[in-house]
Amino acid sequence: MNPIDPYWRAQVDSTRTGVMKVLQGIKEEKGVDEKDLERLHNFCLFALALMQAEGSKKWALAKMNAELMSLMKGGEK
Repeated sequence: MNPIDPYWRAQVDSTRTGVMKVLQGIKEEKGVDEKDLERLHNFCLFALALMQAEGSKKWALAKMNAELMSLMKGGEK
């Protein structure tokens, strides 16, 4: 098993936090600015491109991993 790159881990955590913040802001109808929406838009396009490139098996594993992380972290509230 490959060791986890701490820089990559920090980047993933930062992206996750940012996405959750924007989604929570939208949900609570708080002022989400255009810059945040653009970042979320770009992230979604990237995720869809990665989904297509990696195929259904890797996507299913990633989905399961995301669901487990959500349960362990309490949905990033």
